[in-house]
Amino acid sequence: MSSIIHSRNIQTALVFCAILLCITAAPLVSQTAYEGYTLFNPTNSRSTYLIDMKGTTVKTWTNAQSGGYSVYLLPNGNIIRPATYGSAVLRGAAYSGLIHQTDWSGKVVWSYIYSGPTYIAHHDICPMPNGNVVLIAWESKTAAEATALGRSNAATMWPDHLVEVKPTGATTGEIVWEWHAWDHLVQDKDPAKPNYGVISENPGRLNINLGSVGGGPGGGDWLHINGVSYNAEDDLIVISSHFMNEFYVIDHSTTTEEARGRTGGRHGKGGDILYRWGKPSNYGATGATVFDVVHCSWWIPKGLPGEGHILAFNNGASKRASTIVEIVPPRDAEGRFLKTTGTAFGPASPVWSYSNGTLFYSTHLGGNQRLPNGNTHITEATAGHLLEVSSDGTIVWDYQYSREIARSLRYGKDYPGLAALVTGTDDVPAAARTLHLDAAAPNPFHGTTGLRFDLPADATGRLVIYDALGRMVRTLAESSRGPGSFTAAWDGLDASGRPASAGTYFCRLESTAGVRLQTLVLSR
Repeated sequence: MSSIIHSRNIQTALVFCAILLCITAAPLVSQTAYEGYTLFNPTNSRSTYLIDMKGTTVKTWTNAQSGGYSVYLLPNGNIIRPATYGSAVLRGAAYSGLIHQTDWSGKVVWSYIYSGPTYIAHHDICPMPNGNVVLIAWESKTAAEATALGRSNAATMWPDHLVEVKPTGATTGEIVWEWHAWDHLVQDKDPAKPNYGVISENPGRLNINLGSVGGGPGGGDWLHINGVSYNAEDDLIVISSHFMNEFYVIDHSTTTEEARGRTGGRHGKGGDILYRWGKPSNYGATGATVFDVVHCSWWIPKGLPGEGHILAFNNGASKRASTIVEIVPPRDAEGRFLKTTGTAFGPASPVWSYSNGTLFYSTHLGGNQRLPNGNTHITEATAGHLLEVSSDGTIVWDYQYSREIARSLRYGKDYPGLAALVTGTDDVPAAARTLHLDAAAPNPFHGTTGLRFDLPADATGRLVIYDALGRMVRTLAESSRGPGSFTAAWDGLDASGRPASAGTYFCRLESTAGVRLQTLVLSR
């Protein structure tokens, strides 16, 4: 168990502050917007837009199917988004059943259907560092199945589950991991039925008698999970539940078999909920209900202010006033989530929040993202309003669109996925014809791969390795100056000398003459 995280001890020393903003006793305040490009897809639209800081559209993707809940720009310049599968048997939200990955030119390079008579993908997805993607999905359970597990006044239920898909071909994928909410239930109504127990003694389980069914998309929607985010350092996933007004952390280090039960994984609890926050009464604890409809639970990644904290969009439906909250989950030195028996999960209150009364309000949907300068990028969804706020609540950038936008993301100018913008924009000079990055050899590779690149006269450049989420792993060559040819090698280690995990990486030649990019595959 101590292996949970030798890396966790290092993170503790770094004060666990992550990917896009760190709020500590002396919060970082940046009154300057974080320069980059913002990606979004209007709700139920076939268009995806990339805009600059002036709000000018610099790139548009026209998709064959409607989508719009979320869209991500991958380090290789492709976008990946959930979309509508028109032949779905199980009907849910409009953006469901289909995942599309599209290259910079608009060509669909991967199309994956997760839809059948009793299941369908919906809402958000999460690209993983290994090149896989995690999907949120519903699965249909009959009233008889619900009754058998202790549901009173049972009806058809659509509990949520997660699947991790490894792309295997243009239209195929392998499911390599699963987690099902239906495997982690508790009920206190009938001792003769499974999962009987005291609710307050089972905070890692979901009370099957909570909430109603029959409303929302599909008619059996129960939890309505609407956001999924991955903590790569600790191998954890957080998901947010619209109907239960809380978010849940689960252990991704489990096998699929372990995820069905209560043992296994780094935390030793299988697929049971490790941590939950927002409505203590859901698990029989006392404490205030914080969320009044919640969206976009989002881990702040390593390297950003607030790393390891969780952001969430509290819609504030009844008061018509929304709030962004930042939570610091209590954890011990080995990364285990702390909770005193009989009490609610801490903290008692957020470490940071943003609100502006009824002037900031989204009836549903909504997004939040921490930026490297410590500010927070926010999607005020139903208003079609995108904004960046500093930690003291000052709006330093905003953009108004004419339609609803469920989510949006800001990417910095040095993000590898923006390499194709080297076509003459003011901030990225056009590439010289002699700028070149040779194909790595071997690739895929197990030990070391060799790299060669050319720089034109008067150009300087560096060679950098990024992971599949666009995070810098290691710089291989720094301040090389042309004209000339240069060689480098990557031995699969990160900047700290630790072995990088198997998966997809990107080698980016960053030069004053332009940018070149190629994909590397590291095996272990």
